[in-house]
Amino acid sequence: MFGSPFTNGSAQKSSAPTYFKDNARNAIYKQLPVITSNSAQSIRSAPLQFLQNRRQLLLHRSMSSSSSIFSSISGGKRSVRSAPSIYSTSTATIPEDLEPVSTTVEQLVNDIVLHENHFKTVSTENNINNPSIHNGTLDAEELYKISLGSDLQYQNVPESLIDWNLNVTRCKLILTQLPQLSSTDSPYNQNALPQLIGDLATSCHIILIQPHISDKELIYALLSSNLYQEHNLDASFKKSVAEISVKQSRLLQINSDAGSSSSINPEHSFLRFKFKEIAIRNYLINLAAAATTAHEYKLKMEEFKSA
Repeated sequence: MFGSPFTNGSAQKSSAPTYFKDNARNAIYKQLPVITSNSAQSIRSAPLQFLQNRRQLLLHRSMSSSSSIFSSISGGKRSVRSAPSIYSTSTATIPEDLEPVSTTVEQLVNDIVLHENHFKTVSTENNINNPSIHNGTLDAEELYKISLGSDLQYQNVPESLIDWNLNVTRCKLILTQLPQLSSTDSPYNQNALPQLIGDLATSCHIILIQPHISDKELIYALLSSNLYQEHNLDASFKKSVAEISVKQSRLLQINSDAGSSSSINPEHSFLRFKFKEIAIRNYLINLAAAATTAHEYKLKMEEFKSA
């Protein structure tokens, strides 16, 4: 269905035996999700999720920056400019007279959680006070979610799937907008992508998409991400996985809408937020399975040769 993830256009690379692929595929859904521990130690480890909403924050106001949902990371001084935004009609540009905000990947993910928690509370309160505001035609999650990787969970270290936590973080940086709240005194400029600094800056980049994009544009966004780039998975395999992941989400949305008696907003010819989340999760899991399988096969081959 997907093609081989191991060829990558080179005749010198050998495919892993079928049982390796089957074992990895069967094990994946038993292993996910795994709740992260409170003592992640590596730069690829998971951040801790916020346990409390800071509802008293005002939009664009500062607050104490002493807490972070990431474990402590030290020493990173390198920085890179984040990748261009991906829009359905145009590529974002940064005005020359605007100085981009500098932030670490950890801080940005922290602020994404802060934003989503705050606006989820606001949305819930609005719904309680005015139940008619949500008449079944709105995408409720779109009212507060901004990251397609929000619901992805981290694993304890060592990870059962190779480089899982790093690539979950990459998924969390696929955004429909920048956070409107920050736990620092430097709010994000919605017209300029922040400059990523720190140890993870060279491994992660921001992908900014419009809330309503076509299936083809979502596929392009997945392929434009750098998920599992270090593992050199075959490009045609990744393209096939992206296409099938989005197609499956489309079918899920169609089936979900089939039993609904409410009128469907024309905007929902686009995938709703939760179905975009399903697409990226399936894409991530399949790449993780392929990368883990290839890595285990490589280790077995090295063990066999050294025996």
